[in-house]
Amino acid sequence: MIPAVQTALDTIVGRVTTLEHASGAGRIFELFVMTSIARGLRDAGFSVWLQRSDGTIIRSGNADRRFIQRGGAPTGVPASSAGPGNASVIGFRWGRRRKWEIWNGIQFAGRSAATHEIDISIVPGSVGTEIRKAGGIPVGRPRVAIECKDVGTAGSLDEMRAFIARLTALLADYERVLREIETLHRKLRFLAETPDAALDLRPADKRAVSDQRRRLVLSCLFAFWDQAGRPLSVTTDPIDNSRRKGPLIEFVNAVVRCLTSPSRELSGDVIYDELTQFKRHTDGT
Repeated sequence: MIPAVQTALDTIVGRVTTLEHASGAGRIFELFVMTSIARGLRDAGFSVWLQRSDGTIIRSGNADRRFIQRGGAPTGVPASSAGPGNASVIGFRWGRRRKWEIWNGIQFAGRSAATHEIDISIVPGSVGTEIRKAGGIPVGRPRVAIECKDVGTAGSLDEMRAFIARLTALLADYERVLREIETLHRKLRFLAETPDAALDLRPADKRAVSDQRRRLVLSCLFAFWDQAGRPLSVTTDPIDNSRRKGPLIEFVNAVVRCLTSPSRELSGDVIYDELTQFKRHTDGT
């Protein structure tokens, strides 16, 4: 796998790079998956680049063209001030849309402050830029999370359940948390500057509070369906136009029935609404 990794890195930079990888077949397989995603994006027309741990881009004219895979115990994102000698990342974007970063072996913090390592994660570039200012562990879940298993037989159901449980623990979305903190700061500043003012932090409409657990699971299912080459679309019943149906809805409910106790299904409208949100986020709009 190392030759394939090296070829992918050289192709992205446009010149021979120096690969510094961790030991162990499992870690090498993670690197293979990471670079294969990057090369696939490049072949599909995306702009793709290699990036040092301090945020600088590895260019073909640079003397230092090292791509570094972190070794040792899993950690968070190193600060830019620590220099370029830590784990490298891969960046990509479509046209003028937002930038994204592919990470390998980064720990994420969940609701209980427990940390969980994600083998391959994809996050908005703005998240990476913000964390690298001081370094640390990202809070919430990545936009895409991949668990790498280089085995000769099919994995067990418990392995998939463990991975879903890990993602469920990472419910808080880092970008959403930042926006909510900024909103809270504005309200607190207004409160401090306004005599006799009071701040009510209760939601105006509790029904509008989204079910983040449902959104997390469905986003994973939509991403899997899309990566399998299936269309992210639903149809309407020819007799009852208000009823959503189709292979995607049947697939989602087949999984939902296995994950719920007692077993239940989601309505076609709920799945359609979540699919609309998923497409909006993945398109960067």
